[in-house]
Amino acid sequence: MKKTLMAIAAFLPLCAGLMAQNVDNAAIYKVEDDQLMSDLDSIVVSASRVDAKSPVAYSELDRRQIALQNPSSSLPMMLNLQPSVVSMNEGGTGLGYSKIRVRGNDPTRTNVTLNGIAYNDAESQEVFWVNLPALSGMLSSAQLQRGVGSSTNGVGAFGSSLNLVTALPTIKPYTEVELAGGSFLTGMGSLKFGTGRTKHGFSLDMGYNYNRTEGYIRNAFARLHSVNAVGSWYGERSSAKIIYIAGRQKTGITWNGISAEDMAADRRYNSAGAYKDADGNVHYYDNETDNYIQHNLQGIYSIRLGRNLLASATAHWTNGRGFYEQYKADKKMSSFGFDTDVRSDVIRRTHLANNLYAGNLNLKYETWRGMAQVGANYSLYDGDHFGTLAWAKDFDIQSTERHYYDNNGLKKDASAFVKGALYLLRGRLNLYADAQFRHIDYSLNGYDDDAGDLDHDYHYNFPNVKAGATLSLGRFSNLYATAALANKEPSRSDIKDAIAEGRDVVPEKLWDYEFGYRLNAAKIAFAANVYLMEYRNQLVESGKISSSGYMVKQNIPVTYRRGIELTAGWQVLPSLRLDANSTFSRNKIVDGDLLRDLMLSPSYIGAFSVQWDPAKWLTLTLADKVVGRQYIDNTSNPEHMLDAYNVLNFGAVCSFGPFKVSGYVNNLLNSKYIADAWAYGDECGYFPAAPINGLLKLSYRF
Repeated sequence: MKKTLMAIAAFLPLCAGLMAQNVDNAAIYKVEDDQLMSDLDSIVVSASRVDAKSPVAYSELDRRQIALQNPSSSLPMMLNLQPSVVSMNEGGTGLGYSKIRVRGNDPTRTNVTLNGIAYNDAESQEVFWVNLPALSGMLSSAQLQRGVGSSTNGVGAFGSSLNLVTALPTIKPYTEVELAGGSFLTGMGSLKFGTGRTKHGFSLDMGYNYNRTEGYIRNAFARLHSVNAVGSWYGERSSAKIIYIAGRQKTGITWNGISAEDMAADRRYNSAGAYKDADGNVHYYDNETDNYIQHNLQGIYSIRLGRNLLASATAHWTNGRGFYEQYKADKKMSSFGFDTDVRSDVIRRTHLANNLYAGNLNLKYETWRGMAQVGANYSLYDGDHFGTLAWAKDFDIQSTERHYYDNNGLKKDASAFVKGALYLLRGRLNLYADAQFRHIDYSLNGYDDDAGDLDHDYHYNFPNVKAGATLSLGRFSNLYATAALANKEPSRSDIKDAIAEGRDVVPEKLWDYEFGYRLNAAKIAFAANVYLMEYRNQLVESGKISSSGYMVKQNIPVTYRRGIELTAGWQVLPSLRLDANSTFSRNKIVDGDLLRDLMLSPSYIGAFSVQWDPAKWLTLTLADKVVGRQYIDNTSNPEHMLDAYNVLNFGAVCSFGPFKVSGYVNNLLNSKYIADAWAYGDECGYFPAAPINGLLKLSYRF
């Protein structure tokens, strides 16, 4: 660790010595995509994106801001400074399994779209970011909408929407090589190249990334590969793209967490894979892993049909397959299809193989008087779940292909939306409304790993509506108000748990009311947003964690999340900018006259950052994240509470000619904090975050 920090510190004098070259830092970060940005591109994501005239609370990272982030951080960790966001990582660092909570809502409440296509897993409703490592390096922007947000595709947004857009082709050919290394044996390498646009409008961009780490806690290692390729064509009135993104990951299982007693003895301990030999000595299975490969293929066509009329069509295919491999001690062999109740140690594999086919159409008409847009989306998901044994003590496993459980999920999701805006009072008043209708057919068949019968069919019809207004108070500020109704179906795990426990599970409903003020002047920005999120039958995490690492949920009749979000920015000097945000909230379960706190929902979240460009070739950033106390179950038991924490990070980027040197120090104050945990009954599991750590990156682009 000391060597890493010394290396990061050492490159700053090197940059100073290069000052005489007077290299323009903006040349390295210049977003050439801006030269190609057009209505043909915006139509693809306009159904899910908002702007300053919309009555929606949002924040956005552009390509330059993404490029300044620590490359060892997954996308959720990069969004940690955004308002109302708490990001966390199971392994204690930025790689491996990461997740994002917005306004206290769990990750399944964030609707994620990639180029307008829904990216959430159709069954779990979560995005597993580890399956697409280095995704942030492929993006031109990321917009995070808080609350119900705009009409979109896929699972309903019950807390936020994250809309991602892949980078557009550059004008000129390029090749870029990056190497990085840091704490916990973290290493990264990438190779990217692009042809630039030919005179006929064609271009090809490709990249390969490899990330590895041993992680902070035991068995938190990660071996991550990803490739991407984008072929584009731009004509005078139309454009076409084919986008391919693939990821392969092998990571150690870390979802158990550790007890308070184990953490007191060793913060880096992880019980995954532990077993005892005949003499009672503890050993650890060295392949306690999660293994997965995912392929994503998108085809996008956009066309201008008239001066004010744009249309787009998108087709998408996702293929994924993989398995967990786990050592399980003293298990009944009858659970694995053997005709005996003899117990044995086993190595089991729980498999998933799936395909998702999706397509959508969009048509947009806009003039100075207003905007109208219609769209439709259809997706078909086919997912197989099955288990095999790789080994059993004292048993002859003749075939690893023998399935001891086998079930399938088939989900059909059809939706259509219409949205519009009227610009009144010479554009000062914007009236906005959208309505979406979703129909879902979901069928489960087969038997689960507890031998339970899963044969069930579910049918849902959901209206999702939103209306609001934005009033301009002048050139730089506006007021807005909005009301929205959203509905959301249970996930596969919610249904599966309800079947096993013999209880019903029902869809959730959310009424979301938001009121805000925005000021965006030349040097000062400020926003205040009040939100009232009123839930009915919300599927609330119980604190119990399953054997596959997901949180078990149950319907709660009445819950709410209410708060105020404040954001501010000040361009003090051309070279110095300050940004800050704070969220004050109450997140409650209503049980008659009794109010209980919702788990992992801190009443205060804040962030502060300073960006200083002391020279054209040097950018320094200092960022602080503060998260208040939070419960790790829904009992409001003071013994089941995480302490408030404060994390300070530092980054420096030095550019000279085609070279760029970046250094990052995370957790500068060496805080011993915990961002994530669970509790169920008397059992608790904690996920300690890493102490001070660093990373150094070298880039060469030509």
